[in-house]
Amino acid sequence: MTLAIIALALVAGGGLAFYHLHGNGHSHEAGDELQLNAGQKWDTDQPLRVGMERIRELVSAARPDGSATEMQALASGIQQQVDYLTTNCKLSPAADENLHVMIADFLEGADLLTQKNDPQRGIAVMRKALDTYPKYFNHAGWRGLGDT
Repeated sequence: MTLAIIALALVAGGGLAFYHLHGNGHSHEAGDELQLNAGQKWDTDQPLRVGMERIRELVSAARPDGSATEMQALASGIQQQVDYLTTNCKLSPAADENLHVMIADFLEGADLLTQKNDPQRGIAVMRKALDTYPKYFNHAGWRGLGDT
């Protein structure tokens, strides 16, 4: 049990370090906002599509009135997918910069779920990022949170 808690703390700590280094979704520096690729959506690769679909599944199932344990599990799941994205995605540098803006939003949401104890706002931040994703990234077959 202790080993699991230590492992979870290390995973969360890495995500929080990324979050603090890269800012959050609401205080990006000038030029650090989402942008299209010369008016077109950015190309995606298989790891990006897989990771974003997994994040969508996690956020879709989230309930703001869930227990602290459920919020921790959601935040951990988001962190795992962020780690997957940052390790496996091979995008152009400009597309990667846009992805990192979105990643910061997911990590902000996870932080709100656990550290700030504001699950309603945390889930809302992540839902907004998921709603924004298909406006900037070309992900064939993407289903939004409201799609069946």
